[in-house]
Amino acid sequence: MSTQTEEKKVPSKAEVIAFYKEQIEVAKLRRDLAEIVCQTAEFDFRRVEAIAKQAHLTAPAPQRPQQEGMPEGVVPHTVTQEDLDANPELAEQGIKVGDVVGITERPVEEGESEIYPAAEDEAPVRKLKKD
Repeated sequence: MSTQTEEKKVPSKAEVIAFYKEQIEVAKLRRDLAEIVCQTAEFDFRRVEAIAKQAHLTAPAPQRPQQEGMPEGVVPHTVTQEDLDANPELAEQGIKVGDVVGITERPVEEGESEIYPAAEDEAPVRKLKKD
């Protein structure tokens, strides 16, 4: 029995060729599968990208809560001591710490007034300077 188990069967040339042909076929199938998986991932990416674009285009623009009496494009701001120190003209206008004023969301162009006209019962809206 020991002689039979010690002897290794040497495959014939035809068996070796058949084995390698089978392995080549398996490798081709794996390559085809990898290509299909890659294409599927690309299509999934394009689908998700299209959904994101569509959601972005169809979503309503975010709206900030408008304060009563504030024009559009003006954000309410509570005046601090720093604001009064940086803008002494605010104190000259009678604005004090704790008052709510409006600040524009866009920079003021040259030649454009920083003060927005106010109604009779409102304080003027002015762009504050920052250090």
